[in-house]
Amino acid sequence: MPGWWTIAAGLAVTFAVNVPFGYWRAHAKSKGRRAEWFAAVHAPVPLVFLVRRAAGATLSYIPLFVAAFFLGQQAGAAAYSAVHARCGSAGRCMPCDLARLLARGGPGCLGRAGPGGHPGVEEHVP
Repeated sequence: MPGWWTIAAGLAVTFAVNVPFGYWRAHAKSKGRRAEWFAAVHAPVPLVFLVRRAAGATLSYIPLFVAAFFLGQQAGAAAYSAVHARCGSAGRCMPCDLARLLARGGPGCLGRAGPGGHPGVEEHVP
């Protein structure tokens, strides 16, 4: 019987793995790309299976892992919606979009180019 902390860690990893896939799924859905949407939903399944096995979780824990899976997907979709609402556009790659936001020095819109066409560099006009 696995310890509660092992199960909790497995659930946390399952949630965290699915956040970027949920972000990708929301992008695919907004663009009407069914094959991409299907891949975004199903690609993390083998990894989640391995996480569940590594945690030593029995079949009785599957409902908790399914819940963590879908909550991670929903969290990623919510992040996509927030970026899209704030900036008017968002890519399919959550880490790439976050890197662009951080490069700008804070929450700003993605894809806006500064001087010389470099993203993340704003031109200050007094």
